[in-house]
Amino acid sequence: MHLPPAVLALGTIVSLPLLLIGGYVWQAGLDLHSPSSVRGWIELCARGREDVFCKAAQRVVRDVKGPVVLIYPGVTGDHDLLASLTRWKGRVPTAGELEALVRANLFEAAALQTGQMRSLDGQLRQVTCDLPDQRRGCSLDGLRVVRWAELLNDGALYLPAAQENRLEFLPPLSSLSPVPLRNVGG
Repeated sequence: MHLPPAVLALGTIVSLPLLLIGGYVWQAGLDLHSPSSVRGWIELCARGREDVFCKAAQRVVRDVKGPVVLIYPGVTGDHDLLASLTRWKGRVPTAGELEALVRANLFEAAALQTGQMRSLDGQLRQVTCDLPDQRRGCSLDGLRVVRWAELLNDGALYLPAAQENRLEFLPPLSSLSPVPLRNVGG
């Protein structure tokens, strides 16, 4: 079957704008890119339509200088993360509550290390690293996390390890934290 040139031209005229619009609407994020920094990872993650945690992290990290450690709770995807946060709050969290949650899971450091570390919301966290059953694992106040396999040049990204009946993130001091405190000596 041979199509007339007019039909081919019309097909090209119609399909090209659709491809351009599709490329604009769907911006390749973490599926196609492997960022070399925590901030780059957050930027790509924030491109997801429903990744409200990464969008909040993007806003919070702008005010932080130096390396950061992020505990990212969305290990199973945007939909599951939003459902988990909604179950935790009993409703969809507000932007302020999400930023407070990010500050509770963000540290000014290059990596987690055994001892006490202060999250950006001011909470002093007990950290134990080099766990016998996890090579890159740490425990923060009982939450087990694993460092993302790639080394990042401005901090570290940790994902929660599978745990039954436990939140996949560190809860904030309150729904709306005051101005975040800075890490002191840790």
